[in-house]
Amino acid sequence: MRTAGLWVIAAAGAIGLPGCAAPVKTTAITVDDIQEVAVEMAGKLRGSDFLKERGPGSPRMVIAIQRVENLTMDIIPEADRWYLMDRVRSSFSLMELSKEKNIAFVIPAEKLRAAREKGTIEADFAAERAPTHEMTATFRSVTRAAGLNRTDLYLCEYRITDLASGTLEWSDAFEFKRAALGRAYD
Repeated sequence: MRTAGLWVIAAAGAIGLPGCAAPVKTTAITVDDIQEVAVEMAGKLRGSDFLKERGPGSPRMVIAIQRVENLTMDIIPEADRWYLMDRVRSSFSLMELSKEKNIAFVIPAEKLRAAREKGTIEADFAAERAPTHEMTATFRSVTRAAGLNRTDLYLCEYRITDLASGTLEWSDAFEFKRAALGRAYD
């Protein structure tokens, strides 16, 4: 019986007791943060008035996506900045958008040019691309430090702009904060 009690104590120590975890020491953006932003923004675009008002008879809309602009002090790898845009785009069934909303998403011209130069696509690939709109996004942050503690507030804003008129057609944002306690070097 005494052995069983020791096993319970050892298991509790191995798992960790709630409230005994070390405080977070960094406010840097994590992979989970990137994924959460992408999921939230995809949901906001899906439920937007911008898309609700479109139907199969709407004028064809071709949206060129750009990678997210990073204006934070954090390093966000280029692959993650493209992921943020691609995840929003891929949250829709492309067939659904094409048939029900008359919308298509395309890669930016510079990515298309680079792929042609590398020979990864044929020269006439996407010849009828003709974007009508552009989807961009910007990551910003604000830092508040008090004593040993620090909090960063992050905001990621997405925009879809009509290329012909320059009119902002849709814009929405998602924000989150990360807090760190104590010295980062402990």
